[in-house]
Amino acid sequence: MESALMEAGIIFLTIVSFVYLYFKHAYTYWKARNVPQLSPTFPFGDMASVIFRRHNMGDKIKEIYDETKARGHKYVGLYFFSRKAFLPIDPVLIKKILAPDFQHFHDRGIYYDEENDPISAHLFSLAGPKWKNLRARLTPAYSPGKLKFMFDTVLACGEEMADILKEIAKREGKVEIKEILARYSTDVIGCCAFGIDCNSMRNPTAEFRLMGRRAFTQTIGDVLKMIVIRSFPRLAKLLGFGVFSPTVTGFFQRVVNETIRYREENNVTRNDFMQLLIQLKNKGKLEGDGEEKDGAPAVGTSLTLDEAAAQAFIFFLAGFETTSTTISFALFEMARNESIRTKARTEINKVLGKHGGKLTYEATMEMEYLDTVISETLRKYPPAPVFLRKCTKTYRVPDTDVIIEEGLSVLIPAYGLHRDPEYFPDPETFDPDRFNEDNRSKIWDYTYIPFGDGPRICIGNY
Repeated sequence: MESALMEAGIIFLTIVSFVYLYFKHAYTYWKARNVPQLSPTFPFGDMASVIFRRHNMGDKIKEIYDETKARGHKYVGLYFFSRKAFLPIDPVLIKKILAPDFQHFHDRGIYYDEENDPISAHLFSLAGPKWKNLRARLTPAYSPGKLKFMFDTVLACGEEMADILKEIAKREGKVEIKEILARYSTDVIGCCAFGIDCNSMRNPTAEFRLMGRRAFTQTIGDVLKMIVIRSFPRLAKLLGFGVFSPTVTGFFQRVVNETIRYREENNVTRNDFMQLLIQLKNKGKLEGDGEEKDGAPAVGTSLTLDEAAAQAFIFFLAGFETTSTTISFALFEMARNESIRTKARTEINKVLGKHGGKLTYEATMEMEYLDTVISETLRKYPPAPVFLRKCTKTYRVPDTDVIIEEGLSVLIPAYGLHRDPEYFPDPETFDPDRFNEDNRSKIWDYTYIPFGDGPRICIGNY
């Protein structure tokens, strides 16, 4: 018995020693290539505080950004467990990665599994020709003309929210605005993307709202699963790990399938995103969309039901949290700044007066100061503080001998750039005038990137 325990102990210590030595060797990768690096710790690399939730990823990368810039470097090498990542902080280099040299970084490197988790295979995560074809097909769906058709829905939800805010203010005197805006965003996107009247503003326990919250809520099991997915994606796929819980995946697939089936069987059409997905499913392109420029057939032109569900889901996922959070921060800053609040209100009243007191799509487009308020909100509180690119073709950093190898992740530090006093003086001050007609052109290239940039810029930016 003692002999068996001793053998087991020796085997265990051997395995631990091997893993430790493997990690210690892995942590010399950037130093051996003359790339600045931090002081990674076993086994978490540079991300222990993120893993243990002492920092969120955006704050941690900004901290690294500030430290790296203070040391006079233009980039730094990072480790997430044993996985390597490259963090550029120089906007000139960031521009090259996102735009001119895009062919080396055309994927995001985000995990998805079409077989086990179909809704994870959406526009945001897809790679290669599948992404390129789908991007071309979906871009017209986000054009101003298409979005204009949905304005009445957005307006109706806004009027409902205004009524609810008045009721709460009268009854309680104060309002938790973020929760109300989350429910407002749920209702808008539920109606525009899925053709469903969610009514979550009146009913916070509506199923659509609960599923939306579940998609953004991580249990301990979810956290552990994501660690495996990010650190060992091949193992995660082998184990059948999905990005989202089966409950969330099943719900959104069912909603999309039932909505499409009902509309097709009953010849129902609506001016919403779901109708555009139905066109892509049945025709392979949107009405009014031109043919391929070179006359060649596109790859995988028509959408399957699973693909349609994935695109509807990312419409929700990308729009829900970003919209509600951005509006919340904008209202927060206006509440703290009376002059900004007064100027915005004055402009709104003036524009509405020109349009007979009616809030229309055209009236909204005329609210230039309000646009600067939103732009400054996106600067100070970018919804995506860090975004990813994956090196898809070995790349030499210009004017250096540094090589970014194929397969490595590249982190773009939007939050760090946005709060950098070199580019935005007094960055903690909320100042919409940074983005007025006179000043916007003075902003350094690629220092303001709330939507990303280059060919993979957020499609919602159009």
